[in-house]
Amino acid sequence: MKLLLKSAALTLLSLTMLPAFAVSEKSIKPEVLLEQVRDRDDGDDRRSRMILEQTMSDGFVRERELLMLEKKFGAERKAVLYFTAPADTAGTGILMFSYEEASGKDDDQWLYLPALRQSRRIATNSKEGPFLGTDFSFADIERLRVDDYLYEDQGTVEINGRTLHKIAAHTANGLENPRTGYSQREIFVDAERQLIMRDEFYREGRHIKTFEVTGLKEIEGYWTVTEAVMTNHVEGGFTRLLRKETTYNVGIAERLFNERTLRSGIQ
Repeated sequence: MKLLLKSAALTLLSLTMLPAFAVSEKSIKPEVLLEQVRDRDDGDDRRSRMILEQTMSDGFVRERELLMLEKKFGAERKAVLYFTAPADTAGTGILMFSYEEASGKDDDQWLYLPALRQSRRIATNSKEGPFLGTDFSFADIERLRVDDYLYEDQGTVEINGRTLHKIAAHTANGLENPRTGYSQREIFVDAERQLIMRDEFYREGRHIKTFEVTGLKEIEGYWTVTEAVMTNHVEGGFTRLLRKETTYNVGIAERLFNERTLRSGIQ
């Protein structure tokens, strides 16, 4: 009898605890969830070989190969993207400095074009422009900035067998964010993996682009996006980002994250 009563008590306790866990999971503040995405652990540094495959609205496909280096510098992060092919793009480079968001300092980007043999800083109000003609913008490839928008929790949805948190985002005044060019977003977050799996971008109420993770793999203990697509609903076409090779914590030299590297290239 005592065993039966103990078993019944444990069953009742487990049942009464389930809703509490469910509420806790569902009621997590969107800002907190996105901060976890922004600050998730992805190693001290990362080296990746990638392909940008752009498909135009008429079906024409253009492919570019690049090498990307990323490294943490305390609360800051730096990255270099260096294009290696085709010939008309090889030598082009992007240098990005991502500062701690609490500092209020805008992230920096420099673009190096070998034909001009000089680099230029991308102005904050120009980051909504297309990244080398693709469907990604310069703002899209920057680190997530949570303070860009106000957020509303819209519960959870099932996408591709995963439970994702849906978050509605909008600017405080309803106008375009001057850095990103978007006034609204619908963001779908995998809380367990701390990744944005889908992101819908709006301007003046019009759905203009959709970002979606289409490939994901755990590499060296880190969840790594191996394939993602940005679809352009205005001009048609899409750009696919393929991460072909990734290694973590390889001890990338700090000296590589400067404008000199853009000019000389990454070996």
